[in-house]
Amino acid sequence: MKKSLMGYLLWALILGTLFISPGMIGLAIVPLSILAVGTLVDPPKGVTVRRTIDRREIRLGGEIEVRVSLRVERGIGMVLVRDVLPKSVELTGGSNVGVFFKGLKPLEVEYSYRIRPALRGFYTLPRSEVTTRNPLGTRHHWGLYGEDLSIRVVPEVLKAVPVRGARRKSRISVPETSYAVRGPLSTDFKEIRSYRTGDPMKLINWKATARTGEVLVNEFEKEGKKTVVFIVDARDEMKAGRAGESPYERAMMLVASMAHSFLRKDYHVGLYLLGAGKFLPPATGERQLHKIVRTLMEFERVHAGEESFSDAVERLKGVLIRYTPLVIYVSNVLEGTKEDTRRGLTVIRAMGRGLTRPVLVDVSYPALDTKAGTLVELEKRAILRELRGVAYIIRWVPEEESGRILSRLLGEIG
Repeated sequence: MKKSLMGYLLWALILGTLFISPGMIGLAIVPLSILAVGTLVDPPKGVTVRRTIDRREIRLGGEIEVRVSLRVERGIGMVLVRDVLPKSVELTGGSNVGVFFKGLKPLEVEYSYRIRPALRGFYTLPRSEVTTRNPLGTRHHWGLYGEDLSIRVVPEVLKAVPVRGARRKSRISVPETSYAVRGPLSTDFKEIRSYRTGDPMKLINWKATARTGEVLVNEFEKEGKKTVVFIVDARDEMKAGRAGESPYERAMMLVASMAHSFLRKDYHVGLYLLGAGKFLPPATGERQLHKIVRTLMEFERVHAGEESFSDAVERLKGVLIRYTPLVIYVSNVLEGTKEDTRRGLTVIRAMGRGLTRPVLVDVSYPALDTKAGTLVELEKRAILRELRGVAYIIRWVPEEESGRILSRLLGEIG
């Protein structure tokens, strides 16, 4: 458009000169002069963009407010600011595009918009794209300004809601004999052992030390705290399905919700990812919940090995004997994994010394209707019926009232 206009004006100037037509020469000179001056005017420069977000981590379904501060020091013309949103991020309020006019004075402006990620995971808001043009649009400048912003979207933690007629007595007990590694010392004597760096002086057994010539200390049992260990199936079969609907993603939401509830009761909670070989030792506190959620998310799209459940139980034997925890195995049990699941659960139950039985939470595909009489559902019922003798069986098929389902589930454990 600009080149065509310039061409017409030049032709008018040439024709006016050839035919000595002052009117035609004047018609061309005035616009050409304006365009010439316009080419000398720089587009706005000295751009600074600062963006802030109200939080860097949110739960699925939450919103984030992005605040943008723009300053332009020099030049005259239009300024366009655009933030490119990542895929699966929805704009819920305001606008991620701003258009402003820079006059003679420095331009300072602030605006904000709100976004909502649709899926769990890690997102990056790239640097802002800024395009400036002089008043006639004959010159422009494009650049990236500001810094990348990182956002982490973690699984939603379901809130348990009161259920009328719920059990008052827990059917699944967490053993009181589980000893916490970091619990305070009790008065129950355990043994005399060699001194370790960091042991308090008051624990030194001076008589035994003098008799043997080696520094020995008295060790006491730690205060008992209930311990729960989740074994989550992270093998590839669990990750099949559409985004947001695979059994593994459903398991993430369930484990995060149950861990949140247990940690609020000051339980020690541990995690083992079957197939990935990743183990988080039992611990308590808000930091442990963050570790559990982060670990679950890190292995969501990672190819896992072919580790069997019974092999994983063997690897965890030392932990299971030491803590005597309630073990909750979360998986989508199929005919091909039924026998391996039975072997692993039987070993866990034997190590529990009769204090409790493990819990098997079967996470089915969302499309599976537990009330329907399909062949798939009938096969699933038969598999779980065979495993009832070695573990407590809980079906987890997320529905609209997931909070009530979680309440009944947690009501069985205590």
